[in-house]
This record gives sequence, C-alpha cells and structure tokens, in this order.
Amino acid sequence: MLDIGINGFGRIGKIIFLQLLEHKFINVCAINAPNIDIKYMETYLKYDSVHKYNTTDWNFKIIDNNHFQIKNKLITVLKNRNAKELNWKSLNINYVIDATGAYLTTEKCKDHNVDYVIMCAPPKDKSPLFVYKVNDQLYSGEKIVSNASCTTNCITPVLKFLNDKYTINNANFTTIHSTTASQTTVDIVNSNNRTHRSILNNIIPHSTGASSSIFELIPSLTNKIYGTSLRVPVSNVSLVDLNVELKENTTFEQLINDFQENDFIQVNSLNLVSTDFVTTTCPSIIDKKASMHLGDNRYKIMIWYDNEWSYSAQVIKLVEVMFKFNQHNNNQYFIDSHRFTDKNVIVRVDWNVPTKNNIITDDFRIRSSLPTIERILNDNPKRVIIISHFGRPNGYTEKYSWKNYLSTIQTYFNENIKFLQNGLSELTLNKLQKSNNRLFLLENIRFYDEETNFLQYNDTNNNEAIEVFKKLGDFFVNDAFGCMHREHLSICGFPGSNKAFGYLVNKELEALKILLENKDNKKILAIIGGAKVNDKLPLLDSLSKKMDNIYIAGGNINGIIRENDKREFIESIKNNKAKIHLMKDGYHSSEPNNRYFYHNLVEDLPENENFYDIGFDSIDELNTLIKENDVIFWNGTLGIVENKKYEVGSHKLVELLINSGKQVIVGGGDTAGYVNKYPHNFTYVSTGGGSVIEYISNSSLVGVDYFYK
Repeated sequence: MLDIGINGFGRIGKIIFLQLLEHKFINVCAINAPNIDIKYMETYLKYDSVHKYNTTDWNFKIIDNNHFQIKNKLITVLKNRNAKELNWKSLNINYVIDATGAYLTTEKCKDHNVDYVIMCAPPKDKSPLFVYKVNDQLYSGEKIVSNASCTTNCITPVLKFLNDKYTINNANFTTIHSTTASQTTVDIVNSNNRTHRSILNNIIPHSTGASSSIFELIPSLTNKIYGTSLRVPVSNVSLVDLNVELKENTTFEQLINDFQENDFIQVNSLNLVSTDFVTTTCPSIIDKKASMHLGDNRYKIMIWYDNEWSYSAQVIKLVEVMFKFNQHNNNQYFIDSHRFTDKNVIVRVDWNVPTKNNIITDDFRIRSSLPTIERILNDNPKRVIIISHFGRPNGYTEKYSWKNYLSTIQTYFNENIKFLQNGLSELTLNKLQKSNNRLFLLENIRFYDEETNFLQYNDTNNNEAIEVFKKLGDFFVNDAFGCMHREHLSICGFPGSNKAFGYLVNKELEALKILLENKDNKKILAIIGGAKVNDKLPLLDSLSKKMDNIYIAGGNINGIIRENDKREFIESIKNNKAKIHLMKDGYHSSEPNNRYFYHNLVEDLPENENFYDIGFDSIDELNTLIKENDVIFWNGTLGIVENKKYEVGSHKLVELLINSGKQVIVGGGDTAGYVNKYPHNFTYVSTGGGSVIEYISNSSLVGVDYFYK
C-alpha cells in the first residue's frame, strides 16, 4: 500500500483525490488545501458542475478542524502555502502529487522534503517528463518528475503509435481547449496576452507547450511537429486537430483498424459531441467520423480528451509506475517484481478473524489481504488457491470450517470462489484438475497436525498432507504477516524458488523498519500495555536498546510491582538507551467485575487487587511524552477494553494519537482490533501482534528468513 499526499486542491487535485478513493493500493493520507474551510469540504467534494459520480457510500464526517472521514478513511487537511512547512513524512507520506502549478522546478519541489514529487504541469526547468504509454518504460527511479500537460498526454500516445508503425514525416496540430481556471469571465486589464478577455463569448488563440514536451518524450519527432491552441467557452473536454504526414503507405480504413487494435487508444464511431466525453479516463479517443484522409499519406485525426478527468487518471498511472519500479528495485521478493500469468498460485493469508454466531465481527485482516489477491488475479493466472488457518482446532472441528463463512467471503470477490472442502488430500488435487474455476479457498489448514508440526512430519516419507501442499501451485505468495513467526507448513513448506511477499507483508516490514532502523534519527516513544509482563520481556529488552522512551502500563504493572525478578529486569534495562516510564496511577479491583477504585500511587496497590486501567495522571504524562517524540509505537491496550469501566485510558490514548500529527505504528493483536473501531490516520496498524513482538525482539521472523535461504 502506498500512502500519498496531494498539494493543491483545485480542479486536478480534487479529481485525483476522487479517483483515488477507489484505488486498490494508493491511499491519500493528507491534502494541503489552504483555501478551503473544512466545513465546506463535503459540499466541495460531493457536488461538481462538470462531473457526476456516486457519493452514496461516502459516509462523510468532519472529525475536527484538521481531519475528515470519507469512505471510512481519515484524511488530514493541511493549510500552508509554504511547502517547507508541510511535514508530509510525519504522516508516513513519501510521495506527493503537486497540483498547484506553483512548484514546477526540481529545486522548488525539493521544498516538500519527500523522496518523490509528481508535477501536474510541464516543468519550467529540465525536470524529467514521463507520460504513461509513451515513455513510462524508461522510468528508472527519478525522484522529481513531471506528468507534462493534459494535451501532451492526449497527443503523444497517438504520435508514438503512428511513428512506431508508419514513421511520421511531419505534423501540426491545434488544440481546441476548454476554459481553465486562469481565464476570466469578463474582460480585465493589465494582462499581456489574450486570455484577459472574457471566456464566455470568445474563441481565444493561445500558446501551447505541448510541442517542446513532445520532442522530449519522443526525441525522433524533434522539429517534425508544431502546434498551437484555441481556448473555447466550454467548461471541460478538449479536442486535438492533428494533421500528419506518414512515410509508410496505408489507407484510412487500415489506419482506423490499427488504432482499434491498440490496447490504450480508443476509437469512437458515433456522432458524439464534447459533453459525451465528460468523465472519461482514456486520454486519446479518436473520432472516426471527424477524421479524414487528406490525400497521399496525409491524414487529419481528431482526438477527444477530458482534460480534467483523463489527465488525473494519467497522473495516477505514473505514480503506479514509479511505486512499482521502486518497490521492485528494493526487494526482489516483493509481489510487484513478479508476473503470475498462467501460474498456479498459492496465497497464504491470515484470515483468523473474530466471529460470533458464525458472523465475522471484524474483517480487518480479510480486507488487508485483498490488494494482494486482486493484484495476482489481474495477471490472469491459471488458478489461485487461498490458504488460511482459523482458530486453534484439534483436528477437524465443524465450527472452525470455512464452509460456515463462504457466503460472506464471496462478497469480497467479483468472481466465483470454489471451496476445497477436502483440504490437503488427493481428492483436492483431482478436483483442481477437473475444475474450470480460477479462484479457490482451501479448508482450514489447522485441521492438519502437519501444519503446526511441520518440522516433525517433514522428515516422514510420503506424508499425504505435505505432498499435496507442495503440489497445489508453482508459485507461493505469503501475505500472512501475523503467522510469519511460526515455522508452519503453510509458511515454510513451499519447496520452489518462485515465491514473493504480498503487499500486506511488505507494508508491515516497512513500517517496522521505521522503528528498527530509524534512518531519519527521530525520537521514538514505545507505549507497552497488555495483561502480562512475562510475554513482553524480550520486546522490552529490545526496545530499550532502540527507543528513546518506553511507557509501561496496563496489566504489565501488576507483575512489575509484585515480582522481584520483574522489578530487577526493569532496573536492568534502564541502563540501556531508552528512558523507562511506569504508569503513575490507575483503577483497580479484586476482580474486573467487582467494585473498582481509583488509586493515585501505583506502589500502594492492595495485595489482593490488580490494576485494570490507567488513571488521569498517567494520561497527562503520556500526553506530554507524545508531544516530545516524533514516532509512537503502541502495543497492548491500557486496560480491559471489553469492559467499559476500564476502557477510558485506551480511548483517551487513541484520541491523543489521532490529534498528535505524529507517526503512529500500532502493533497488532487486540490493540489493532481496538483502534480500528475509530477513524484514524495512523501510519500503520499491524495485523499480527505476535509477529510484531518477535520481529522487534529478534530483528527476524522465520517466515521472512525462509525466503532468503
């Protein structure tokens, strides 16, 4: 998953945002919109004079002056005209789409202080230009790039196609362009060009920078094509009138047929007008009936494009290209480094979700795995087999069978998912051979003792379950981060070298690198809650050597104040890097359901009682620490959150973190389930508490190490 920011929220910024609401792996975390009062944000987004789109499932909600929620996503609203003062990285943003038109040089874009910036206009310096389906294949990791102009995105795919197939001798074009925000409704004074005249009743000749951009994008056309522009009084959709002379002979009919066979350029054969192309994503739509043969090898080609919507789609395509390239070069085992066409793919996910009465009560883990599955399916594999455990059954246990949840799981997919009820057996292999289905769900892998005792059974010859698992596919994708600390069959049993991490695993590991590597030398606070300090000792030992501050709270405190060895352990790690803080006060009782009391001093806890939540002094101290640190890692709730009496501390902490503007990483488990009840913009919420603890404690996981053997 890629978290991005958008600088500028005018026509292009808004439309990019609208399109990204539905994107599979690009997530907008923040927008910089100095001109918009957040109370008008819903109206601004929902209503548009040009474009019409579905808003029924938006569930728009203003959280505070700097945050709003839309489609269950929390968006941070920044309000600063100086890019140097926009702290994108505190929101885990390293890619920024600049749609202001004000940052059009590499030096200016560096003010954003992120690694990657995409300009939404032609640059005013030599910043590299990339246009999807023209020269995007040449992208090689450039940090600051331009997506050129909307006209360039329309005409260059057509020019490249014609030049590659027929060779262009020469060409000229006129862009008949809709009005833009730089024009005025009435005549004004003090302007050096004709755009100071009213757009309402004029056709206005205007210059275009597309010619020079074309030369850079397609160098072989240098000095072969020139163009101009006319601004016309329509609110959107433009038309390029391209006149081209080709070197190779062809007919008009053949030329149109060739365009129709192109997988990117579209051909329209109907008598349509400009408004019929509103909100189209293709940047190059040939109007067959308006185009013509001019004699010899000369042709007039009329090309429609929505200069707002299709251009925004092209910007997003460029971001996809950049992200996938950079991921590929960073990790050979990342999913985008591979193609799955005609492959039989095993996908290990962690769908061990909470349920009640055969109803899934929290689908966070399922939703987190969907981008990986969709990415594989988009490559058109032969088949995809999804594998997950569910619960901790001892052999076949009907209540843990996936058949009980199959109808619900089907709702996450647009194609039929076939249930392999026979699990790891020869019957399953036979069914796969006979089936024309593409997507399958294997029965609960934990029904097999071989799953959890893989090492013991692996030395056994001809074990049916293990042999069947090895034959299920020829490519293995692991997206089950929450299980990667276990040396199980479905984690470490695939025998081939064709294997990759999914998007979820990659994002988990990248988030934890913020803590373990801290390349930006930020101050980090770890907040460690939970019920039993025994389970957290290795984690605390590791964190004490890496963090700046550790705050210990929750049920952990009961063991620390009562057990000598735990107190001695805390004293020993105080000699490491981190400053150790213990909760000061809290709510206690003899049993969670009994009458509870507030106690100011932790050290004076009655012998037969335990703390079940933190108190207000502790919350105040946490608030101070959050303000003093740059990155917050939280693992373990601060009280028994299932009991409303003891939820106060955790609830207040969520509020403090949401409003902090800091990078926040939540360490999975019960904590993840709790915070996901709130609309938040945290840097990352892990799906696997145990794996997080293991990875931070030992800087490795068996499921990761297995890939590098």
